[in-house]
Amino acid sequence: MKLIFCFILLALSIEGCFHGTDSNESEVSGFIKLDGKPLPEGTITFISADNTTHSAQGKIQDGEYVVTVPVGKKRVEIHASRWTGKPYKKYDIMETEQYLPAIYNEQSQLTADVKPAEDVQINFELDSSAQSPGRD
Repeated sequence: MKLIFCFILLALSIEGCFHGTDSNESEVSGFIKLDGKPLPEGTITFISADNTTHSAQGKIQDGEYVVTVPVGKKRVEIHASRWTGKPYKKYDIMETEQYLPAIYNEQSQLTADVKPAEDVQINFELDSSAQSPGRD
């Protein structure tokens, strides 16, 4: 009887290892709005707040994104570029510019606490007139 019980426990343990997503990652999806409208396109990056885990990045299309992210507290960067209309002479292409305020990317104040779950929803509302603290 003890032997059967041990085999059952072992079988349940093994199945837990191979079933579902990695418990150290979650599929995070959400919606990003800029001034109340869907952000047309860009990228979203989740960076470990303590720099101990790798970052995860996903594409934003029509305000929506889906990315697999390691669990834990993250700093979030959102980037969006547009054509300036000026030629970039060195490569004979049109120049682009980052049009979101730095408070959402290089100086990001956005955070997320990613919990272990199969589907995590995190939305962001961005304001094009937002400025970093300490700026007039």
